[in-house]
Formats: sequence, structure tokens, C-alpha cells
Amino acid sequence: MKQKKTFNFKKLTRKMSNDEIKTEIQQLEQVDYTPLYSKDVAYHNYGYIHTFRVISDGLRLSWIKQFFGGLLAGIWIGVAYTAVLYATYKMGNPSITKLLTGALFAGVILLISFLGGGFVTAHMWYNRTMFRRVEKWSIFLKACMFVYLGNILGIAIFIGILFLSGAFSTNDALFVFAYKSFGLDKIYSVGTALVNGDAVTSVEVWKTISWVFFSAILCNFLICLATQGAKSTKGNTVASMIMYLVVLFFFAIGGYQHCVANWYGAWILVIGALSPSDHREITSQTALLFIALNILPAILGNFVGALIIGTFMGFFNKDYDDLLIKEARLRFLNETLAVRENPNFLNNQNNDDQYTPWYKRSSKKTKQKPLPSRKDIFN
Repeated sequence: MKQKKTFNFKKLTRKMSNDEIKTEIQQLEQVDYTPLYSKDVAYHNYGYIHTFRVISDGLRLSWIKQFFGGLLAGIWIGVAYTAVLYATYKMGNPSITKLLTGALFAGVILLISFLGGGFVTAHMWYNRTMFRRVEKWSIFLKACMFVYLGNILGIAIFIGILFLSGAFSTNDALFVFAYKSFGLDKIYSVGTALVNGDAVTSVEVWKTISWVFFSAILCNFLICLATQGAKSTKGNTVASMIMYLVVLFFFAIGGYQHCVANWYGAWILVIGALSPSDHREITSQTALLFIALNILPAILGNFVGALIIGTFMGFFNKDYDDLLIKEARLRFLNETLAVRENPNFLNNQNNDDQYTPWYKRSSKKTKQKPLPSRKDIFN
């Protein structure tokens, strides 16, 4: 399957006139997109195509949907990690602890799949398309921001309620295991120095940042593989669950750094710093140090990991990837043109109206021609 024309989207949309946009739309409409809709697509191609579309569509959800999707996923992370905490805190065998961690943490995907939710790390799978100027960075970054804020707050809500339930105040050994395993151990030698009361050296700081960063790259290799692998099953729910669970089982056993899941340890340290405690290694500085040395490098590492594995996947699925890029560009240009012709276009979308507060809804909606759907465009 070869396309005769290739398009390089080098010019920023904001610098394009309406006529230039219309010309590019006409060129893109001449492309044959039917291979993307074939029922005979191989499993790996099918997974790539549908992962691309799901994430592209997800970027266009209203901010409140993105935020609460992230919040739900954060709560499910709290549920899974708490299960890991109770199951492993008295476990003496490190190998069994890792196996239990992998088995229990992977269960978070079951909760997300059947009850809803979304991770910012899954959104990152799409980041390489931004470098090709398919659409605006602001769209991508805004979606990631709202999902990530939801992830962070969801974990905070669960940890806060868990703390208020007396789970830690009645069991100091559990709390010690929690802040060491999910917090200090994830900043490596810096965490060890804090536990021992030693001074933290600059060498240890940079070593920790480096380890977290590269571990986070490996983490998003697996997260992106799990996301695409589940879509490759062509709608088979059981097969999707198996794919997700197996890949995340490897992720949890490896102990790789995940910028969402690691907030469980961050919030444990924050709560420990704010509450009366005999644990001298937990202070407000400890929590801030964890965010600086773990969370921030993990975000960057997860982003780079998604960029690397997404690029490799794109080359492997190149023919379909070129079509998906053009399809996404066509959709974006149609949206851009519609907004230019009617600045209130996005505010009047029916799909988002139910999430708009009544006092912000316009009393009279202007009649407008709706954007064509994929079916209308490619039939």
C-alpha cells in the first residue's frame, strides 16, 4: 500500500490564511483513506490505528471529562497500591513481594476498563505527532494537564480518606513500610541517606535523577505497549484484559518509575510531614525532595519513553501511520477553519454542552454547519 503524495506540515496553522487552509484541505481530501477502515487489517496494524484514534479523540473531550477521567484513574491507583501495601508489608521474600506487586497492581487496569479513567502516560503515546505539526501543542498539553491533575487529586483523595480512617495511626509498621517502599526507596541513595541521617551529596542527587529518568523511559515503553496491545485484540474484552495485565505485570515487577503511580508515595510523605510523627526522616523538605528528584524526572522520562517507542511503532506501521497523520491533519484543519468562521463554534458543540454550567450557556445558539464526521469525509 503506497501513497503517491506525501505532505510536510511545516507551516504553523496560525500563520496560514483561510485560503491556504482550504487548499491543504482539498489536497488531503484527495487521499485514499479506505485502508484504515478495512476489516482485514493485521492485528498489530489494527492496534496502532485504533490507539491513534482513541487518543486523538480523547484530546478533544471537554476539560471536565478529562479531569474526572484522570481523577477516577488516580483513585483506582490508590486502591491497587493499598492492596499491594497490605499484602506485602510483612513479606520477607523480595521475589514474592515483586510478584504480588505485579499481580495486584495490574488489577488497576480492570477497574479503569470497566469503571472508567485515564492516565496521562497513555496520552503521551501521541506526543510524536505534535512534532510533525499535525495540530497544536496547546491542545495536547491542555489535555495532558487536566488528566494529570485529575490523577494527582484522585490519589490524594484516596490517601487522605485512608489516613483519616486510622489505617496508619493504629499500625505504625504499616506506615513505615509505606513511606519507605513507595517513597524513600524510589529516590534510591538519597532516600537511604535520609533514613540514615546522613548528608545528601550532589553526586547522589544527580545519580538519583538519572536512574529515575531512565527507569521512567522503560516504564512508558511498557505502558504504550500495553495500550496498543490491548487495542490489537479487535474488541475482544478478555484478550484485551490479558494483554493489559501481562504487560503491566512486567512493569510492576520491574519497579519502573511512573509519574502517576509515584504520587502514592509522594502523598504518603506529605501526610507524614503534616501529621505529628516520630519519624525524623519525614519533613516537608523530604516531600519536596521526592517531587523534585522523582516526580519531575519521571514525567520527563515517561514523555521521552513514549516518544521513542511511539516513533518505532510509527516506522513499523509506516503506511498506516502516514494515513493517520493526514487524517488527523484534515480533521484539525476543518476544526480550525470552522472556528475562524465562527469564533463560538467550540462553545456551541452539543457534545460538550451538557458539561457547561447553565450560566455560561448562550441563550440563543447560532445555526451552523456541523463539522463532517470521519464517515462523511472518507465515504
